[in-house]
Amino acid sequence: MILKFLILGLLVYLFIVLLYSSLKRKGSNTDPSQGESMVLDPHCKSYVPKNEAYRSGGHYFCSEECARAYAAQQV
Repeated sequence: MILKFLILGLLVYLFIVLLYSSLKRKGSNTDPSQGESMVLDPHCKSYVPKNEAYRSGGHYFCSEECARAYAAQQV
């Protein structure tokens, strides 16, 4: 009887270890040091991925509308 519980406990432990290592491997591709660069929109103060941002006058904006509004404030 005790032997059955030991074997069952060992199997549960092995399952948990395998599950944990599998999940850890899947998440290892998301290294934060190689994440996407974010830029701050100087008008609305929101962060936007650099590759999606609208660039105007040396600044990055979340949209063309924010770029126009920022330019209007600077005049």
